[in-house]
Amino acid sequence: MGIWNFYFIAKLFLYFGHYIGFHVWLNLAFAVFLAAPIPDRYARLKRLKLVRQGLAIPAGIALFYYDTWLPPITRVFSQASQLEGFSPAYLMELTGRFFNPLVVAGLAVLCVIYFFARKKLRISSFVFVAMLAPLYSMLQPKALSPSDTGPPDIGIVSAADNSSTNSNNIVDSSPGGNVGSNTGNSDTNNSVSNNLPAPPTDANLTAQLEAFYRSEAGRMVSFSPSPAMDAPFDIIFLQICSLSWDDLEFSKQRDNPLFKHFDIVFTNFNSAASYSGPAAIRLLRGSCGQPKHSRLYDPAAPQCETFSDLEKIGFEPQLAMNHDGHYGGFLDDVRERGGLQATPFDAKGMPAYLQSFDGSPVHDDYAVLSKWWENRLQSPKERVALFYNTISLHDGNYYSGHRTNSMEIYPQRLAQLLEDMDRFFSVLQASGRRVVVVFVAEHGASIRGDKMQIAGLREIPSPRISTVPVGIKLIGIPDNLAAKTLLVTKPTSYLALSQLLANFITVTPFGKSNLNMQDYVRDLPATRFVAENEDVVVMRSGKQYFIHSKDAEWIEYDPD
Repeated sequence: MGIWNFYFIAKLFLYFGHYIGFHVWLNLAFAVFLAAPIPDRYARLKRLKLVRQGLAIPAGIALFYYDTWLPPITRVFSQASQLEGFSPAYLMELTGRFFNPLVVAGLAVLCVIYFFARKKLRISSFVFVAMLAPLYSMLQPKALSPSDTGPPDIGIVSAADNSSTNSNNIVDSSPGGNVGSNTGNSDTNNSVSNNLPAPPTDANLTAQLEAFYRSEAGRMVSFSPSPAMDAPFDIIFLQICSLSWDDLEFSKQRDNPLFKHFDIVFTNFNSAASYSGPAAIRLLRGSCGQPKHSRLYDPAAPQCETFSDLEKIGFEPQLAMNHDGHYGGFLDDVRERGGLQATPFDAKGMPAYLQSFDGSPVHDDYAVLSKWWENRLQSPKERVALFYNTISLHDGNYYSGHRTNSMEIYPQRLAQLLEDMDRFFSVLQASGRRVVVVFVAEHGASIRGDKMQIAGLREIPSPRISTVPVGIKLIGIPDNLAAKTLLVTKPTSYLALSQLLANFITVTPFGKSNLNMQDYVRDLPATRFVAENEDVVVMRSGKQYFIHSKDAEWIEYDPD
């Protein structure tokens, strides 16, 4: 096979280093095509060698790309128009993330070894044998330990009982005291099977995913106002782009004071997405169970649109952002697919805290929110529901006039955002009004990346990306409810947020209720981990995660 031997050696090196995948049968077929002899005695067949090489080069490039975990090439082409909006400096930054000095050094060493070994050995024979090694490992059944076969832990625990904000080991099964759950059939209410999962074969995993969608289709939360609306309050959704628990940990901000100021923190919340538009749609349609990604772009059932539901019971929907919302059609997603038909709050004239990856201004979060709150206090409306979206942490943002690597300044931007939110909470507190604040991230920034995708790439909606921080802050609650932070550790998603809001509306925590905070969160619906984008689904089965791409079988997600 000549120089093509090094092509396969390099791919096997990357495969065993967990930098790419390796489709054994396709690579073997390609190797056979390259190695098949063409008799020299047939002069007219000599041209076939040139023809074969001409066909092999594009085929080899395509096969190499197919073996990587990069997005399907069709996805790249479909996003070409958005890539055109990236600044040249940001494109250079992205390109640099693909360069790994250790990998390049390893390939260089292999190239030198190959150069000398090819003179003494029949390298092709060794290459064919080596290509069978991945097949052997793939055919081995993966044994599951007893701890991998049970359902995820489900529980609620006070922060006073647990020093970590990521505990999953305390189960609360105490009955009674709940406000009331109305999330559909009780047999499927949690959408987390209590039966042991079937072995993780391709067919079983596909069946589990389809069962998940069927179960979710029957789940819904309805909003019913309290008969005695004696304590009206506002609702503020703060949706944060590019923030996950993994990003917080990597940036050493997991113990930021902001999280100690929340009354409730969800430590196992799945945003189910790795891009902003789908995450916003899922939040705005959070009154129903989790649909397939493709269904997000179909008309929503009226009962699924959370802000429409809130409007029906007296909350005026409002919208604010610290950006213009044009990139990727984000504003269209919010209005047309999320059902939030509100004019965005005018942020013109606000400080341009950052420049976005496409050159547009990103306004200061505290400035926008505090100004919006000033306007809200002048409004005669008794109840307002705000959806606020910030892209301060988005990849590619940089400080105005100081072009720097956006990843390097991520911790600094994160610290500023968390401080801005805490300052805004103080402003709300000082106003004397009652407010329910929902701090919920869209998806992570993939700030550290992993072996299956580089830092900043979010084509695989892995648990490191879509397990995001969610905090609930009640401004103006009675002293008897202002206790330690409650950690909701069960696997949850947007349906749990909608149910929690419905609980607050049905029996207001700002009135004279005898309920404590645990009563509001005790029976929130759990949701199995399924996250997806247009081309990739990641699902949890037992305590393992599996990836499914279009036209491919399930594989285990192994970030390390």
